[in-house]
Amino acid sequence: MITEPIEFVQLLILILAIVFMGIAIEYRRLVYSVISFALGNSWVSITFFILGAPLVAVFNFGVFSIAVVIILLATINMEAPEDEEMNTEEAVVQ
Repeated sequence: MITEPIEFVQLLILILAIVFMGIAIEYRRLVYSVISFALGNSWVSITFFILGAPLVAVFNFGVFSIAVVIILLATINMEAPEDEEMNTEEAVVQ
């Protein structure tokens, strides 16, 4: 049972984290999925901070929300766009 306002805030933050992680799993475009992953991890970091673990919160935010997202976005941007691949195949066929 929710008895204090801080418990309601914690519940709201955890629900937001779950929503953003669900969006990260279900979204087809990888860039938006990675951004949703970063936002979900940011909410988890805020949860750790509220629960009294600021070092874990900073580590989670620094590693997962920033470093992993930068690596994933760099990897996604190194791939060839799908539109160009389709255009080159059409040009070869014609």
